[in-house]
Amino acid sequence: MIRVLRAAERFETVQPGILTRHCFSAGPHYDPGNTRFGPLIGFDEHLVAPGAGFARHAHRGVDIVSWVLDGALRHEDGSGTERTVWPGLAQLQATGGGVEHSELNASATEPLRFLQMTLLADVGPPRYALGEPPVAAAAGTFGIHRAGTVSVEAPLVHVYVATGGFDVGDQQLHAGDSARADEPVTLDGTGELVVWELRAG
Repeated sequence: MIRVLRAAERFETVQPGILTRHCFSAGPHYDPGNTRFGPLIGFDEHLVAPGAGFARHAHRGVDIVSWVLDGALRHEDGSGTERTVWPGLAQLQATGGGVEHSELNASATEPLRFLQMTLLADVGPPRYALGEPPVAAAAGTFGIHRAGTVSVEAPLVHVYVATGGFDVGDQQLHAGDSARADEPVTLDGTGELVVWELRAG
């Protein structure tokens, strides 16, 4: 089955300098029927004003993947890691037994738009990685599909249209739309489609 969430159906949270659109139940937007999809418990689009961002805060037992669409993301964590994340690079923060980090707009003049997914993961040593996708995250893989037709045979697939338009099975998706499939699915279109798939077995 394929479940589609349209862009206009996402929950919104407004903080000083930050607008967040949630694809899953989050904070005050509690929806008991939309708390997770396999290990995936959060998929957010953040719009961050120049100089704004998320101050130091803690996470434990989750993998967090960040993907910048516009602008630059400044990451700092308690281990001393400091990185600037640009479009084209996927950032993985495996929080393990616990980490503190901050996520800020690296620019004082340009806005930042980035996507972030949160997945339940093993509690082990924290780990940080930055590189081109695909990236292993929790029990699956984060990747980007930009053009053409591809069949995904994974038992669970979550997709999000960052730009352009894509057919996901028999559903047509446009920017801001997401879909979840618990069966093999065919993806076809042009733009930037963010794909997370659960590893079989």
